[in-house]
This record gives sequence, C-alpha cells and structure tokens, in this order.
Amino acid sequence: YDPMRISHHKASWVRGEDWPTPTWPLNPGTPEHWDKERLRREIIGPWKELERQGVGIHVGEWGAYNKTPHAVALAWMKDLLDLWREAGWGWALWNFRGSFGILDSDRTDIAYEDFQGHKLDRSMLRLIQNG
Repeated sequence: YDPMRISHHKASWVRGEDWPTPTWPLNPGTPEHWDKERLRREIIGPWKELERQGVGIHVGEWGAYNKTPHAVALAWMKDLLDLWREAGWGWALWNFRGSFGILDSDRTDIAYEDFQGHKLDRSMLRLIQNG
C-alpha cells in the first residue's frame, strides 16, 4: 500500500528511512499515483462491498508519523476523513499524544501551541474535529 509512504515516512520499523519525501497526492504523473479518488476506489470501495454484506466497518488506527511533512500529513488526513465521513464510518487516531498524535508529537516543521504544559498541534486538532 503506497500511501504507507505517507503515514510511515522515515519510520524505522517499516524501513521508511529510505523512502523519498512524500507529497499528497502521492507520485503525481506516474502509474503509482494516489489521490482521493484512488483511495475511494481502492480502499473505500472494497470495504463498502463488505459492509453491504452486513459487516460493520470502523477504522481502528490511523495517522501520520511525525517525520511526514506536516502539510502532506494534513492534506492526506483531510482526504481520508472526507471519505470516511461519506462512508459513514467511525475512526480512531493511532494516538492522541505521541509521534502520530496531536499532542507532544515532536514534529519539527510546525509551531506548537502550549496546552496545559503540552505541545498542541492546533492545525491537526481542527482537522480531526471537523472530520
């Protein structure tokens, strides 16, 4: 799944250190191109088929590692949240606090807001609140 190159950019446990810096859409102009429509077709579509057979769907863990460029992470996350809202599915962020979360993620490419002694990623918080 190529979008893992966004969610796990530079993550050592999946050998993401060697992946090129991602963009969203991913790999534009190539056969490996991923965008919102491809996510709808290849990720949402098969699960919707299963849902039509009576299986409940919940996105149990997702997010973007703190090494993924912030703007890329937010754009990718927005498209996923839009698709899950369209599908009527619930979701859970991988973690609230930590390297995939909105608090104390240790991203180096954003300005944090102080929140009760924690570093808050206000942009990501707003995005998920609207998702």
